[in-house]
Amino acid sequence: MPSSSATRKLLARIYGALIKARNLLYDAGILKARAVPGVVVSVGNVEAGGTGKTPFAMALAAELASRGLATCIVTRGYKGSCKDPLVVKKNHTSDEVGDEALLMARSLSVPVIKSPDRVKGVLLARTLFDCEVVVLDDGFQHRRIGRDLDIVLVTRNVAREELLPAGTLREHASALKRAHHVVAMKGSGTSGLTADLKPVCLVDLRGVTAGLESLSGKRALAFCAIGSPHHFFAMLERLGADVDRLAFGDHHRYCIEDAVMVMDRAAGKDLVLTTEKDLVKIEPSWFTGVANRLFAVRIALDMPWLKDIADEIERLAVTRRVPGQG
Repeated sequence: MPSSSATRKLLARIYGALIKARNLLYDAGILKARAVPGVVVSVGNVEAGGTGKTPFAMALAAELASRGLATCIVTRGYKGSCKDPLVVKKNHTSDEVGDEALLMARSLSVPVIKSPDRVKGVLLARTLFDCEVVVLDDGFQHRRIGRDLDIVLVTRNVAREELLPAGTLREHASALKRAHHVVAMKGSGTSGLTADLKPVCLVDLRGVTAGLESLSGKRALAFCAIGSPHHFFAMLERLGADVDRLAFGDHHRYCIEDAVMVMDRAAGKDLVLTTEKDLVKIEPSWFTGVANRLFAVRIALDMPWLKDIADEIERLAVTRRVPGQG
């Protein structure tokens, strides 16, 4: 009987063959991408798990909007129960639209559309908001929709990684040739475009902020349900906190039993820390026992070159404006 490792490798080879065949069909023009109006910019990855796509897409959309470009984000809304394309509102729940879509909608002034079908999502953005630019969150593998720019984020040397389920790759490293820009995240590269997630401040359930210096020397329970929890925990430790780590599965939906576990583990701790993506999923009434010491860490991306990419996108958008627009 084959080992589980051998089975994973076999499945990875089958998966790889299917992905390669699909890409060849697109490259040969047999399968065709749907052209849509306006400028479409995809932010994606080739790895499973967290690579920083959400904060990158948010930062890019905010920069474009600050230039007066009508901008919208279209996202899959992973694990959201609503299947039809919809505009994400601040009063939606993460169960309805997914944690990433809700965080975007609550943090940004640009429209956010949840749509498993990205083509329908982009067309809805054009219809409702007359968007000049659509930022497609997690769109690299969604080749059915045409795009003007592919920006791909990597966190490691993907050439050494294997495909799912034997490894962590959604596509072969050779797929990076399709990208217009490859960004090395979290100090994973020394040349080209690099970016790193930097903590900015703490924020509580009411939205009140506090300085990061309050972490130094404090005993903290840190919990999260993100793709790369170790990066979050290590960041807190670098800030001086003595961290008790509690990781849930990526995109985990919290329940009352989880809240009880968190409060039990938090006994005797000075702080309870999580991510902003997790904070939007929390039912405050479940965490009353720790509400006065529960904080999310707000992060930002350090990438001074973002303005150069925004310049590139703005030039595309301006050339496509119809008379009287903008």
